[in-house]
Amino acid sequence: MSTTATPKKARSVRSGDLLELGIGIGIVLLVLYIGSFFRLRADLTSEKRYTLTPATETLAGGLEDIVYVKVYLTGELPADLQRLSQATRDLLDELRVHAGDNIQYSFVDPSESTDAKTRNEFYDQLQKAGLTYSSIRVREKAGYSEVIVFPGALVTYRDRTVPVQLLKTQLRTPDADIVNRSINNLEYELASAIRQATSARRPRIALLAGHGEAGGMAVMDMTTAWKELYDVEEVRIEDRLDALSRKVEGMNYRVNDFDALVVAKPDSLFTGRDRYVIDQFVMNGGKVLWLVDAMNANLDSLRKNQFSIATPLDLGIDELLFAYGVRINKDLVLDQSCAPIEIYTQPYGNQRKLERFPWYFEPVLIPQAQHPIVSNIDPVHLRFASTLDTIGTDSVRKTILLTTSPRSLAQRNPVRVSLNIVEMDMGFEKRSTPHMPVAVLLEGPFTSAYKDRLPPNFTQDPTVGYREQGKRTAQLVISDGDVIVNRVDPAKGMYYMLGFDRYANAKIYGNRELLMNAMNYLLDDQSLISIRSRQITLRQLDAGRIVEDRLHWQLVNTIVPVALSIVIGILFNLVRRRRANAPKAN
Repeated sequence: MSTTATPKKARSVRSGDLLELGIGIGIVLLVLYIGSFFRLRADLTSEKRYTLTPATETLAGGLEDIVYVKVYLTGELPADLQRLSQATRDLLDELRVHAGDNIQYSFVDPSESTDAKTRNEFYDQLQKAGLTYSSIRVREKAGYSEVIVFPGALVTYRDRTVPVQLLKTQLRTPDADIVNRSINNLEYELASAIRQATSARRPRIALLAGHGEAGGMAVMDMTTAWKELYDVEEVRIEDRLDALSRKVEGMNYRVNDFDALVVAKPDSLFTGRDRYVIDQFVMNGGKVLWLVDAMNANLDSLRKNQFSIATPLDLGIDELLFAYGVRINKDLVLDQSCAPIEIYTQPYGNQRKLERFPWYFEPVLIPQAQHPIVSNIDPVHLRFASTLDTIGTDSVRKTILLTTSPRSLAQRNPVRVSLNIVEMDMGFEKRSTPHMPVAVLLEGPFTSAYKDRLPPNFTQDPTVGYREQGKRTAQLVISDGDVIVNRVDPAKGMYYMLGFDRYANAKIYGNRELLMNAMNYLLDDQSLISIRSRQITLRQLDAGRIVEDRLHWQLVNTIVPVALSIVIGILFNLVRRRRANAPKAN
């Protein structure tokens, strides 16, 4: 009896095991089949780097037709660029979750062809489409080789194509930090390109001219950046009521032809009629970015003389700003946190010596306000800035965006601007006035600066369309006109990116991001600011420990998994045998 029972018992146990195995495999297959209809994702990073902002989700979910993204960052790339390429693919996959088939993409290697003529023709096509290439030195076993890469993409919606530069750098070989910043801005770049391609109407920006404003090459970098999202046009008022707005038949008030106005570093008087046109532009809901110098100080006057006297500029716009809730004081800021200046000192042998000193008239401000316009931007570089005061107007909300450092002071009019200041003890430790405002955001319904000041026959003229109480709008006032001025090389006929520092030979200041965020905010593109304000931290490995502990971690990564598998297998067999040999209760 016992000899025949044992095989039957073994077959019964084997059959039970096979049944359990079959049921387990069936459950796994069923779960995989059901899971194929869903995409479950969990972003466990602290900064939620793989999660789209609500603004981008809304943009992707609201697409009415197919947006096709063709990415040219693929192929044989350095490790950092491979990381950027993979981040682009991950972002596009995440966009497809919210847009479905309305987001489609492909990755194309522009250097795939083995024929040099074909490759060069393809390169020319990409450059004509608006993409910029980079020549990267790649280290190989036999030495170094040059690789042409196009770190960009073309976003196409119906009949409109927008180029996107995924790698933001002026350097020949991008380092890990540059790539990390590009990944940090990746969602912003793609979202703004999609918005630009799908928008039926682009907001219009007027660059004011005719009062000595900065223009041309001096502001080319910023205007080029704005033109990626908006229509930018230079406008001269010249006493014309219809310069910024028009009177529509059947409407009581005028309609603005522009969404925003930029007043950049004027140096001459605004006529009364020009001021009135700007005032009514604000009353009808126009947004204004004021970049205004209060004093006529500049470095050019120091080239021949060791000093100059800075006096107030008579622009005639003080009454406008005062009515809107801010006053630019007639002074100059001196800040211990400042940019350097190079000055020739005492002769060294037969030659003069060029030395670098802190130039207190050029503050470098680290944004402290928790506002989207200044969030996560680099320090802002100003030149001969003045302080601001806010005026009590109940209907207008004032937000201070930029202030001086804790060790700063203001010199009141007239101000002696001298190169000898670099050798003086300014006594910042004893007589500083910390955190003086230099940039303020004004939001709300403004009251006209011409209230109760115009004759009734003018204000009641139906062709004028005078408005005394304005719509709700916003204005940003920065007490420095040079904040928008980029460096220009007249000899080469070229300009540098705004924020470029000639001593560091790199872009280190956040002026460009400040003004781009400001325009996005003024034009209610707050969704773009919410994307740009994200911060992704680069967690680099310790290069020294990689070399020192290389063998240790190689052994851990190879031996430990195998050892754990063996131990788990042994324990599983021991438990299984114990359960099989355990006596069963009658």
